[in-house]
Order: sequence, then structure tokens, then C-alpha cells
Amino acid sequence: MLVAGIVCEYNPLHTGHAHHLRATRRAGAQAIVCVMSGHFVQRAEPAMLTKWTRAQAAVLCGADLVLELPSRCALQSAEGFAQSAVQLLLAAGAQMLSFGSESADTGSLEQAAQLLCSPRFEPALREGLQHGLSYAAARQQALCALGGDGSLLSCPNDNLAVEYLKAAIRSGRSVTPLAVLRKGAHHKDPQAQPGARFCSASALRRAWREGDRRPWDSAVPCNAKELYRKELALTGGVSFSPMERALLARLRASDKAQLLRLPDASEELCARVLHAARRSSSLEQLLCESCTTRYTKSRVRRLVLRHFLELPSTEPPSFLRVLAFNDTGRMLLRRLREGPMPLVVKPSEHEALLREEARLTDLFALFAANPLPCGMEYRTSPRYLRGQHGSPSSADV
Repeated sequence: MLVAGIVCEYNPLHTGHAHHLRATRRAGAQAIVCVMSGHFVQRAEPAMLTKWTRAQAAVLCGADLVLELPSRCALQSAEGFAQSAVQLLLAAGAQMLSFGSESADTGSLEQAAQLLCSPRFEPALREGLQHGLSYAAARQQALCALGGDGSLLSCPNDNLAVEYLKAAIRSGRSVTPLAVLRKGAHHKDPQAQPGARFCSASALRRAWREGDRRPWDSAVPCNAKELYRKELALTGGVSFSPMERALLARLRASDKAQLLRLPDASEELCARVLHAARRSSSLEQLLCESCTTRYTKSRVRRLVLRHFLELPSTEPPSFLRVLAFNDTGRMLLRRLREGPMPLVVKPSEHEALLREEARLTDLFALFAANPLPCGMEYRTSPRYLRGQHGSPSSADV
């Protein structure tokens, strides 16, 4: 059985994601395993829907098994995020690595990954940094200097694709890459166009916050709409808004030493964030006052959120946490019981392994417009979609 692996967040899953799942199936995948960020996602914010609902939507729209990427692994730079996610996919038996791509140029993406892993890259990167370039600009310049296509690193999906391929190279495992041309709007496009067949997840989130449901009618797969509607009616959606003051209060009561324990922190960045926290009345104001060409908003957000969540560790994942599966996924789970990592299906039987994520889920519950109760981590079982195999028809999505 050819098993394809996909790294995802599905926050929320939209028609572009459904297209990616179908394209992966058409490329020969007999089973699709997704590794999905849990309740906190890589761009350093709470997911707008619970991880179980997002995982169930993935299976309804073509995945067979969804595993969780722990929050301490998700809340990292693209490199750390990709390294942890690919490690889980390989442990789950993935032989193909499928990813969305602005270029869909597999050869150039593989070349870029190989060059970034080569011993020549670090000296080229240092040269750019010594000339005052930001890390991103120095990295892009170094790749060009080595003969690669630096423009790939300026596109969010291609940049992540390169990181996935780097992780696969460093694992020493052979995996077949599959670059699927990304459909629809760019991630940075702020507005979802009413009636548009494709739009970005960030545009869908913005439309929801602004009370515009029209993009959800056209750009969310039919299989997921009712599932999302029920949860959003219960929670009112999850976002930073209900907890902004709590995040600011945590920072105002902190000192530099506490922030320096966090990954990707520096003396200068911590000083900027603490100074901004004492002047700011909103999270957006804090981000604007803290960020520079060197310190991006994403990096500042990760520092602020990791501090609030008390997440200094970036230890790699040590177990496979199941969120949702169908009958094909159930077959895969039988194989994984003898695999290299412990398999967590029944949460009540693995309290020690889930202790950190349980604490984070209890905090996540307070980011909902209508706060949720504690204890969801241990009470919620994986979603089993009995009787479903493979990809739904195009009519369903």
C-alpha cells in the first residue's frame, strides 16, 4: 500500500485543501496520513476550531488518518515545524510526501533543499547577515549564490515545501516528493471574494470575524460545512480576542529572564516585547511596536504565545496521537501498533503522555468566544468515520 503523508493545519479546511487531497489520491496514494497542528498553529495563534473537528473534516474530505503535531512542535519557525511534522509522517509509514506549492516545480524544490543542507550554505548565509540583511533575505541570497532558485523562499507554500524536503533529507529516509499546484488566493490575500471557488484559510477566518458567511458557502467543502456550523454555533469561534488582556497581563508581570528561556528569543527581542507590553493596550499594537525587519510579527507572536502557554521546550514528538480515521486509517493503525513510537488512541490510557497537551487544551478553551470546559483532552476520543474509504467524489467537495 502506497502511503502518502501531508503536513497540514486545515484552519479551516477549504476547497483548495480538498483539491490537494484529491490530487494526492490521483497520484497513486492508496492511503493518506495527515499530521495536523493541534489547538495552536504554526503562525502562533489558537486554531479557530477544535483539533477533533478539523481532523474529522479532513477525513470527510479525503484523508484516511489524522495525527496530531504537538503544540510545542507546531509553535516553531518553519524549519522546526517541518522537522517535527515530517518525523511523525515517516514514523507513520509515509512513502510519499505531498505538499501544496506555488511553483509545483519538484526539481527546483528538491535542489533548493539539497543546497540548504549542504556545508556551503552556512558560510554563504553568514556573509549576508554580516552585511546587515535580515535572516530571510540573507537565506534567499545564499541560495541564489549556490545556484538555486531563491524566489522559492519568498512563497509561503514553496518555502515550507523546501523545509519538508530538508527534513526528509536529514532523516536519511527515501521519500517521493509530490508538489501539487496551489489553487486559489495567496495566503496573504486579506479578503475572501463572495462566491469565489477558492480562497485562503486566513481570508475565511477574517470573513468569519467580520460576520460575512458568503465565502464559507462557496469555499468550504460541503462535507465540512455542517460540521463547522455546529461547532461555531457552540464556541462562537476561537481567536486571540477573548484573551488579549490576559496575554498582556502575563507580559507586564514578567521579566527578561523569563522570556529568554523561550526558543528563538534574544536579549534585544525580549527587551522590545516587554517595553511594548507596558505601552500597548492591544495585542496588535504590541506586535507593531515590537517587530522590525529582523523580528517579524510571526516571531514576536510565537514568543508572546509560548510565554503565555509556558512552553520553553521544543523537544521532538515522542508518540503518535490519533485524532481521526476511517476504515483505511484503521488498517494503518494496526501496523503502527508495532511501530517505533507509542500509539495513543484512547486518551484516558495515556495521561502521562498527554499531560502537557491537556493543560494547553484547557487554556485553548478560554480563547473561545463562548468558553469551553476543562478536561476535553481526556474525554474526547478520536473521530472514527466507519464505512468510509478513500476520497469523496468531486460532487461532495
